[in-house]
Amino acid sequence: MNARRFFVAFLGAVALIACAPVATPAETPSMSNVEIRLTRGVCFGSCPDYTVTVNSDGQVRYEGRRFVNVVGERTATISRDDVVALVARFDEVGFNNLRDAYRAPVSDLPTYTVALTRNGQTKTVVDFGGVDAGMPREIRDLQREIDRVAGTAQWVLRDGQPVRERPEP
Repeated sequence: MNARRFFVAFLGAVALIACAPVATPAETPSMSNVEIRLTRGVCFGSCPDYTVTVNSDGQVRYEGRRFVNVVGERTATISRDDVVALVARFDEVGFNNLRDAYRAPVSDLPTYTVALTRNGQTKTVVDFGGVDAGMPREIRDLQREIDRVAGTAQWVLRDGQPVRERPEP
């Protein structure tokens, strides 16, 4: 009798486990033709001037213009998982719901532009002193995250430091 009770209890436990809901992984953001672009523009001082673009395949394209260690174009590759994580970060901060521009009423600031293209739609946010103009601080964090993931420091910084002199013609 004990063996029969054990067997029935065992089958009941298996049935309960089989009917339990299965946890699904976090939904992966849509990666159809994704392009992430960060442009950092000049100021009246020596602010780095460059654009870095990351696509859904992990291709990184950098174009340095002024006050950077590498002037011109460079390319690199990052993992697709890193791209997925960046796109997820855009969604976490509600990027598509932000204003198109945050402009502080001052001069001598660099202009930063972040754009996300996904599924044929592009959302661009212009940051000109944006935090002081109401832009969420998470967008500045997102800008730094794009730079970190894309590895722009290898082209922007010289010996780990900002470049202060003008590039040679």
